[in-house]
Amino acid sequence: MEAKLLKTGTAEYKQSTWSGVNSSGYQALDDKVIILPDVASDKTSGGVILDDSLVERLTMAAETGVLVAVGEGAFLWNADRTAKWTGRKPQPGDRVYTQRYAGQLLHGEDGLQYRVMDYKCIGAIKNG
Repeated sequence: MEAKLLKTGTAEYKQSTWSGVNSSGYQALDDKVIILPDVASDKTSGGVILDDSLVERLTMAAETGVLVAVGEGAFLWNADRTAKWTGRKPQPGDRVYTQRYAGQLLHGEDGLQYRVMDYKCIGAIKNG
């Protein structure tokens, strides 16, 4: 079965799926989180095949993905650390929306590409 496409103003992305187990080989520390970003589709819904370098650049700009790991210090305080975090805390398995180009790339032991970033880079959780 082909991955569901997520269309944005920038590109079309194959939504990442997560098995429920962090197989990246990394654990998030302190206030960091690890995201499995969506991957840009190599073919548009209109049938145009995209160059590999363009797909790579579009994937680097992905703003959506699946939360894989949460550090123990993440989501304890608000962004400026003046008050305790209130509201829902994102959990592994949640589909999240992040800042474009946020974080650092990690090449997982499972062959997938992850991003480690500050928890503050997550802006929203997809409902449902």
